[in-house]
Amino acid sequence: MRHLSIVLLAVAAPAVLHAECPTGADLASGIAFTGLDGDREVFTDLGDGIVSASYLYPNGFRTEALLAQGAFLIELLDLVGSDGETRTKYSFPLEIKEIQPPEPGESWDVTVSVSDGDHNVFERQIYSFGSIEQHSYGGCTYDVIPFTAEYSTLPEVVETYHFLPALGLSYLYSYVDPVGEATYPYTKIEALR
Repeated sequence: MRHLSIVLLAVAAPAVLHAECPTGADLASGIAFTGLDGDREVFTDLGDGIVSASYLYPNGFRTEALLAQGAFLIELLDLVGSDGETRTKYSFPLEIKEIQPPEPGESWDVTVSVSDGDHNVFERQIYSFGSIEQHSYGGCTYDVIPFTAEYSTLPEVVETYHFLPALGLSYLYSYVDPVGEATYPYTKIEALR
């Protein structure tokens, strides 16, 4: 009988661990990712197709972003609490609810109005969505659609994002410009309940 209890416990353990991994329902109260250097990003569903992303730098500064469908930047408040604080708004030519989330193998070429309060420009943005991959964050594994974003106003910059369809959010994974490149891998995920 004791042997059967151990076997049942061993079979149930992965289910318990899996149950602790965040789901799309957890986005209402917040889902946090943590990186190797102590950087942390918290995503929260604000409703009406908008997800907020709050990125906390190890030095205490933070960036606040609003994402349409959890993937496309519509507002960025950068380095909150610093002298270099800036706010930029991105207006798409369609309603937020009409914007489609990333789909594997698809692309989106769109012209966006970009305003920082003093200046306004129209920017062509090209999104290229890759094939589904699997990525692990601690003991949690999710399907991920990697996608690149390129901008006409920054022709030598390519950003790569990871979109997690099950959670309805994406985060910046890498950034390449003429000076070099940076990668921002996350190693842990948790629901903020």
